[in-house]
Amino acid sequence: MFDAVGPQPPAAPPARPSRAELLAAYDTAVPDLLAPRTTVLLCGINPSLESGATGFHFGTPSNRLWPVLHLAGFTPRRLHPSETAELTSRGISVTNLVNRSTARADEISDDEVRAGVARLTELVERIEPAWVAFLGLAAYRVGFGRRRAQVGRQPETLGQAAVWLLPNPSGLNAHYQLPDLVRVYGELHEAAYADR
Repeated sequence: MFDAVGPQPPAAPPARPSRAELLAAYDTAVPDLLAPRTTVLLCGINPSLESGATGFHFGTPSNRLWPVLHLAGFTPRRLHPSETAELTSRGISVTNLVNRSTARADEISDDEVRAGVARLTELVERIEPAWVAFLGLAAYRVGFGRRRAQVGRQPETLGQAAVWLLPNPSGLNAHYQLPDLVRVYGELHEAAYADR
């Protein structure tokens, strides 16, 4: 059947949470976003307060993850955090090492990060992603005891999944500007989707 209307633009994004809603989101868990078949499992450190308030991973629309995923080739356009179906339709799932919302990642203890590895390992064994991409060097180094780990593919696997270490896309990460992030995320995209 011919659709005279053509492709529809994305729905208007939901309203941003108020300050009171953000403060009420402290320690809130955000459910894992799981694709029917996962090519890349993105693993953040922990949810932001905006993620806790909205239930969307990387819930702040201005988070640099969204333009980086687009410019690195993962998505056809810059997505809003609420466009979860666009991510999962591309084989992208999202989780966190620590599933507790905070205002800053430094509110998470090293013990919490290390404890999160067991939950992550169980998830990886259950959904069998081809790749696990950690978004944050410090958390990966702490969680896996690899103090000198660098950005890029890691020598070890997690279950059967290849492991890739990426910089945290947060704007607080001044070591990586947008072009640098696009380049290193693009390297993962090339490796993960080369044969697809």
